[in-house]
Amino acid sequence: DIDENRDDEYSKLLQSKKLWPVDPMVEKDWSGRGQHAEFKTHEKKLLDDILNVQDLLGSTSTAVVQSVKCKRILLARKTIRCNRYLTKDKAIEEVAHLSRLKHSHVVQVIGTYTMGTELSILMYPVAEHNLETFIQDLDPRNQSELVWTRKLVALGAFFGCLVHAVEYLHSNMTKHMDLKPKNILVRHIRYSAISSVLEYKVYIADFGISRSYDTLDDTETDGPTMFTRKYAAPEVVDRQKRGLSADIFSLGCVFAEIGATLDYFQRSFDPASSTRFDYETAKIRTTNDLDHLQKLQDILDSNEYGDRSYQANIDAVCEFLGEIRWDHLVSRFVTQITSEIPRMISKDPLNRPSATSLALSRNILLQCCQSGSDPLEAAPLDSTNQE
Repeated sequence: DIDENRDDEYSKLLQSKKLWPVDPMVEKDWSGRGQHAEFKTHEKKLLDDILNVQDLLGSTSTAVVQSVKCKRILLARKTIRCNRYLTKDKAIEEVAHLSRLKHSHVVQVIGTYTMGTELSILMYPVAEHNLETFIQDLDPRNQSELVWTRKLVALGAFFGCLVHAVEYLHSNMTKHMDLKPKNILVRHIRYSAISSVLEYKVYIADFGISRSYDTLDDTETDGPTMFTRKYAAPEVVDRQKRGLSADIFSLGCVFAEIGATLDYFQRSFDPASSTRFDYETAKIRTTNDLDHLQKLQDILDSNEYGDRSYQANIDAVCEFLGEIRWDHLVSRFVTQITSEIPRMISKDPLNRPSATSLALSRNILLQCCQSGSDPLEAAPLDSTNQE
């Protein structure tokens, strides 16, 4: 029977990735068939009743990401169209990585299913933004001063949150290999049950090309791999041996963009002022200059060889970072991290700080960085959070 063979094939694949059988004590049985299920193509109506599509979150040539509601919980569903080049075996690697990780700032896998040639991954939480769109949407003319200020305060705290998330990945022998603003989700948590002094929370996502290892020595790898050139470390671009420090370089590039954004909106230094950002001045400035990352982008664009990646413009980017008055932008607990950004984007991997040393340099740990994966919460009736 073809259907039985297909079931058996998926079970064997799950077993090979140590994803099955699932411990009944921790299994998330979203489907009524277990955490990892198979649906026949004629069962599409049944599946649509279980997973009610809410919105399109994004798409690529090989995958579609939608928000779906399952038993009142809003989930992100990533559906991958598998073929002979992108097999189910390769596609499910992302699940294998995420299933090993349980951290407050890392997305969590709820389950998977197959239907025909498609593999779908269900993840939590659904976020309103990725870091790229969060930064783009900081136009003060489109929001109240209170909302705008809270976003910038959260942005300044993300340095520490992301350092602790990457430190957790690396301590679990996992290389992300594609850290960039688009792969970092930002969720509005004001109306959630999450306890935090911040109104926004970051999550590292998209582990599609990540790698997990058994020992630290194994994390040093060579050979071809996919990467995003703009944020990739020099040794990745040159296809040389690379280790966990390649993630540190990419994280440093992300931090440079956060710093450039905060620097753009900072008020002229006034010792008498209790706020770091000037709303009215920012509105005027944004009217004349829409892109808060333009100064940094101009540096990348000015490369004489037309190479707009960070690794090709390290000296110029470090010079730009040296002009930022970090002590005016972020708390003193974060300046120990921001002072390390030039070392994070060092050309020599051995000169970069480890995620552990960066995490230790921060003298305070926010509550959001100390807990495990977020508890599942029922979505608001309209499936959207208000900002």
